[in-house]
Amino acid sequence: MEENVAGKRMVDEGSAGSATVDDAKTTVERYTPHAYALAFRLTGNQADAWDLAQNAMLRVLRSYSTYDPSYTMEQWLSRIVRNLFIDQKRSEQRRRESPLESGDADDERLAHADTLPDPSAGPERESDKTDEAAVVRRAVAALPVEMSMAVSLVDIQGQSYEEASKALEIPISTLGVRVYRGRKLLRAALKGYWEGRA
Repeated sequence: MEENVAGKRMVDEGSAGSATVDDAKTTVERYTPHAYALAFRLTGNQADAWDLAQNAMLRVLRSYSTYDPSYTMEQWLSRIVRNLFIDQKRSEQRRRESPLESGDADDERLAHADTLPDPSAGPERESDKTDEAAVVRRAVAALPVEMSMAVSLVDIQGQSYEEASKALEIPISTLGVRVYRGRKLLRAALKGYWEGRA
C-alpha cells in the first residue's frame, strides 16, 4: 500500500515538474528575442550578445521555479541578463589584472596587447562608422556597466523609470542619476561623430 502512495506522489510531482518545464520552455521561446536585444545593446556585437542571451535562457530554464510573479517577465529577464553581463565583465577584468604565470616574453607581449585598446580602425570598424546605430551601440556598451544598463533600459528599451529601477533593484533616484550621467557621457563620446556628419 505504501508503494502505491509513494508511486502516486512521484507521478504527481513529475507532472507538476513537467508543467514547470513546459512553462519554462515556452518562456524561453517567447522571450529570447527580448534577452538578445538587451544583450546586444550591452555588448555591442552579435556574437557576444548571442552568448549572453543563451546563458540567460539557460538560467531561466534552471531557475524558473524561483520566478517571482511580482516582477514582469521582462524585468526578471533584464535582471538575469544584467547580472550575467556584470559577472562576465568582472571576470574579464580579473583576468586582465592577474599576472601571467609563465613570464614568457611572448606571453607578456600578448597580455599587454589584450589589455590595451587598438586605436587603429580595422575593416570592421570602418564599415560600422557608416552605421549610426552601430556607433551608438558601441558608445552605450563602452559606458560603465551600471550606466549602460540604465540607459539601455530607459532610453533604448523604453521602460519607465519605475520598471527599470525595479529590474535593476535600485531606487528611482539612483536610476535617474545613472541615466543622467550616462547620457552626459554619451553626448561627449558621440560629439565628434555628430560634428563629423554635419
